[in-house]
Amino acid sequence: MSAAGLDNMSPLLSIENLSIDFENEMGVVRAVNNINLQLYAGRTLALVGESGSGKSVTALSILRLLEKDVTVKGRALLRNNKETVDLIDLSLKEITKYRGNRIGMIFQEPMTSLNPVLTCGYQVSETLRAHQKLTRREARKKAESLFIDVGLPEPSAMLDRYPHQLSGGQKQRVMIAIAIACDPVLLLA
Repeated sequence: MSAAGLDNMSPLLSIENLSIDFENEMGVVRAVNNINLQLYAGRTLALVGESGSGKSVTALSILRLLEKDVTVKGRALLRNNKETVDLIDLSLKEITKYRGNRIGMIFQEPMTSLNPVLTCGYQVSETLRAHQKLTRREARKKAESLFIDVGLPEPSAMLDRYPHQLSGGQKQRVMIAIAIACDPVLLLA
């Protein structure tokens, strides 16, 4: 059994016949065409391709973070303890149980992903409070521990800093702390 309580015999995530279409004024553009992949617990899988080849769109589709004018077909099966759920088929309310909790995501652009008017500590604590029902004090303590884990200097001071007060690399580390805060079984980057 892996740390997530899942065996490594069956895939943690299976993407089956995934196609993603964008609709624009010129018609329908297929961004992803019928891909299949499997990711096993405790393993790393890299999607490699040129800019615009659909890597980010594929990751965003798993968490249902694409715009409404995008059509996603296929299946994204996540093993959830003893059952398997199709993330593509879940309602928006149901998918929120998985976002940040069972599945963490490190977004590409921390400048646009972090809220400029909230402290970095608050943004990590917010994730913990939403998914793990921690008190403010417990969430702040865990946020500081996560800042240590991701290698931020002066972690207690970083809790009270705003994103504009951090370097680009430090912002990325805050994004990683948010992504791993709830010990997800799947981490998308």
